[in-house]
Amino acid sequence: MTTTTALTFSERQTATLAAAGRSNTQIARLRHVSVSTVEQHLTATYRKLGCRRSGLAAALNDQETADA
Repeated sequence: MTTTTALTFSERQTATLAAAGRSNTQIARLRHVSVSTVEQHLTATYRKLGCRRSGLAAALNDQETADA
């Protein structure tokens, strides 16, 4: 994995919550950030993993497998 595809800690936390079915508003409340910040983290995550929200759980799992 290259640096450009590595998720930041915040991106991974946000993506994990989104993959679990949380809404952007719920994620923002849980993480004590704005909804805009959540959207920015998810946009970066989708770009880095090459997926959309519906495929996020699988993409995160694939990345964790690659990291191991």
